[in-house]
Amino acid sequence: MNKITYLDGTRLHRAMVAGVNNVLSRQDYLNKINVFPVPDGDTGTNMAFTLTSILDSTSNMVHPRVDDMLALIADAALDGARGNSGVILAQFFQGLSDGAAGVEKMTPESFAKAVKFGAEYARDALAEPQEGTILTVLTDFSNRLIELIQSQNHDFEHFLELGINEAEKSLKNTPNLLAVLKKAGVVDAGAQGFVDFLHGIFSFIKNGDLKGFKTDLASKQITVDMDDNRADFENSEFRYCTECIIKGNKIIHKDLRESLLTNGNSLVIAGSKKKAKVHIHVNDPSEVFKICSNFGTVTGEKADDMWQQQEAAQSHKTKGVAIVTDSGADIPDDIDLDIFVVPVRYNFGDIGYVDKVSQTPEEFFKELETNPNHPQTSQPTPGDFRRQYQFLKSHYDSIISIHIPHELSGTYQSALNAAKRVDKENITVLDGFSASAGLGLIVMKAASLAKAGKSLEEINALLPEIISSSKIFLAIKDLKYVVRGGRLPAWVKTVADFLNIRPVLSTKDNGTLGAAGILLGTKNLPEKLGKFVLSKMEADTYYTIIIGHSNTADDGKLLMDLIQKGHTKIEKIYLIDMGCALGVHAGPGSLVAGIQAVN
Repeated sequence: MNKITYLDGTRLHRAMVAGVNNVLSRQDYLNKINVFPVPDGDTGTNMAFTLTSILDSTSNMVHPRVDDMLALIADAALDGARGNSGVILAQFFQGLSDGAAGVEKMTPESFAKAVKFGAEYARDALAEPQEGTILTVLTDFSNRLIELIQSQNHDFEHFLELGINEAEKSLKNTPNLLAVLKKAGVVDAGAQGFVDFLHGIFSFIKNGDLKGFKTDLASKQITVDMDDNRADFENSEFRYCTECIIKGNKIIHKDLRESLLTNGNSLVIAGSKKKAKVHIHVNDPSEVFKICSNFGTVTGEKADDMWQQQEAAQSHKTKGVAIVTDSGADIPDDIDLDIFVVPVRYNFGDIGYVDKVSQTPEEFFKELETNPNHPQTSQPTPGDFRRQYQFLKSHYDSIISIHIPHELSGTYQSALNAAKRVDKENITVLDGFSASAGLGLIVMKAASLAKAGKSLEEINALLPEIISSSKIFLAIKDLKYVVRGGRLPAWVKTVADFLNIRPVLSTKDNGTLGAAGILLGTKNLPEKLGKFVLSKMEADTYYTIIIGHSNTADDGKLLMDLIQKGHTKIEKIYLIDMGCALGVHAGPGSLVAGIQAVN
């Protein structure tokens, strides 16, 4: 067999593709052994998402030069990086790229030096590097490669084989360096993912083809006792895994790190002076975004609820149907149902927020009243949904994803596109044809059926009737906000103000929002809306109801009391704060009633 003495950009790309494919085949296994830094079962998902971003960005842009190829790979990894291990990987690729600057064809020697750069970059990205993790394996792997090039010349196959042997040895030792791993009886998930990546690369270099990868480990019974680690997790101070990208002219990582360090833990900063990825565990994501905005333009804000992820990860086997929605659904806090919410993002000027995470509804509506910038909302991207679906696939048999109407938002289409890429057979994406309290009722009913053990097919069969039996009625106190948001012409507000009337808005059968009636005057809004809603309820029908208010709790309570007194067959009624998805247009002082006929 001919020796492989160099890698050009094309060979490097094909080797990277093989490495990525191997990690993708292993993501469920990696999720199951994830116990550090928190046992939230998403390391495989995050690494897969990070690496898939490389495939997506480079599939049609393969450069013949190694340095050009690695620069593209590093930038793609940074944009797509998710989670602690994903951001560390992105920084590794940045170091790999910088270490290969000016290299047209990579020899084992130049490869070893670039990997050394990458390992050092990855370590420097963390505020508090922890041994027994992917960092340790990166360091041991890179050091072994440096030793090899100092002793003798190697072709890439033999050279990489010896390096991987050292990485395997380092991986097996991670439980001896990190007590939580030894307690759970596993190696570090991020480190395992990196070794899997190396095995994929080696397989390509050895065999020369891009075959699909399968592993028997993925199907073996994983004996990680998550219950043993539950106390460690529950004692965790921080709830949200928070990330964003900063773009600027001169981002000083040291200053950025010092500004963020006191806000949380697990801080990782990857990237360059012009573009940086921030990962940190905090309780207040908005503070992170505000601090980051001082260093440049902030984009790609996200905040994952690690506590909820942990609850999903605690099952030792796949279980039933997961219910997903977006933050356009307004759902009571005090319900015992598993509902996974992909949030909408919004901006007041240059400051970004994650809906129902970065700000409380009260804080949102106060800022809506005082901030001269009307908030700009952005729907979740297909990537947001893909990452959620990939995570849930490791812990549930199937997924039903129900969303705000496609006539009002592109969220449904984003979810649909993501489902097609992840698992179109076991993920159902539905237009909920409702919003706010109405969508909340639909999602809650689906989640209650899932909790009762209903199958994907059974829930899907019941959902059309559930959707058709759920209605919302919205009364807007001040129409200026819906005008500012571009949803209503200014002349309509002028006419409504002149006539002293307010429309009652409701979702139509196609999901559009239209007038269902008229209220005379803006005074006594709860009484008027309550009377209207009661007129739409059948006397002999049982109902579940959600009442929502936009920073007007007293009015919401009054509306709830009036409906309770006016109808004798209300099974359950909830009072909630309206979220930003509807509140950005409704404005403060508005009321919404969601009613669902119980069959």
